[in-house]
Amino acid sequence: MGRVHLEHLVRLHEAGGIELAAIGDRWPPFLESARAHVPPAVGVAGTPDDMAANDGLDAAVIVSRTGDHARDILAFARRGIPVLVEKPLVRTVAEAAAIVRELGAAGSRLVQVAFQRHYDQATRLASQWVSRGLIGSLQQSHHVLQDKNPTPIGYQSCGITADMAIHLVHEAMSFRGFELPRRVQALQFMSPPYEDRAGEKANIVHVFCQWDDGSLAHLWGSRINSTGYDNGFTLTGPGGRIDVGEFVGDFGPISARLWQGTGGGPVPRGSLVESHAFPMAPPREGHPDFYARFATAYDAELREFVQRVSDGASLEPGLDVGWKTLLVANLAEASARQNGRLFELTRPDGRPIASADEAAAFAATTLSEVEQEP
Repeated sequence: MGRVHLEHLVRLHEAGGIELAAIGDRWPPFLESARAHVPPAVGVAGTPDDMAANDGLDAAVIVSRTGDHARDILAFARRGIPVLVEKPLVRTVAEAAAIVRELGAAGSRLVQVAFQRHYDQATRLASQWVSRGLIGSLQQSHHVLQDKNPTPIGYQSCGITADMAIHLVHEAMSFRGFELPRRVQALQFMSPPYEDRAGEKANIVHVFCQWDDGSLAHLWGSRINSTGYDNGFTLTGPGGRIDVGEFVGDFGPISARLWQGTGGGPVPRGSLVESHAFPMAPPREGHPDFYARFATAYDAELREFVQRVSDGASLEPGLDVGWKTLLVANLAEASARQNGRLFELTRPDGRPIASADEAAAFAATTLSEVEQEP
């Protein structure tokens, strides 16, 4: 992801949209490799603090290991420098709560979490259909993310559920106003043959989230779809259905389809009333599996971040989405490791969790072992 964001930053720099001021990394070989792809005048920093000390810096993109996110975010945010940080926000809910607490109201303008689906064209179209009430109230959703290769050598993972399914958690919650689900339950499996390079002990995960209104989301993550990268979702309501991202092999258009007609009105059951196709970006050597599917979204995400920083506006998705998705993903990881334990997301008095501090208190009693594992 560091290479992906750097490529888009250089492109934006060359177009005059930004001035790329500096790059940095704690691992010298990667830093040397990155220097070959940036203009000679771009500075080099060994630590986030060194980079943040640059008086002319307006914003930063953080693509370090998850375990370093909290330290790296605060290196910039404490100096009033907004950051776009890769998902997940941090490793533990306690870390997320500490950042929310320290940054206070300013946090909304200082931290954006890089959930690129928020900027995906097909997903945004689906959101418009839902908000217009074209399928009625959401009853169920099905979200798929299948990688075509195992994790790369040296990849550091919080667990397949926390690392992979957090994208699906974000997607499912985005259609429900980012309200926390009431229940979370998950199962994970290892299907051979598979080289478990990241030590995740699983390559398939199924997560179920249910909200107070009964709406249910099924999240399916897999690292063994060798036929090609697969990412899509289905939304179902009493008035219709939306399908986005039907599998098209290793390369092809991203579909978005709206179906209506349930047998009780003028529209025949199962009528395709609107259909759109969005092209994938041509992949290049060295790009990760998911680049072709989300290249346009990565570009839109970065441009929106730059514009919002320039305008002094709130960043989206922000800290609120960051801690909520982290809580649900880490709960799903804990459930999967405990053979499908069902978690109820409530405070001791039965009321819903309403803040990052309440989420941290809840996590302290349920997630301590899972969150502290490397």
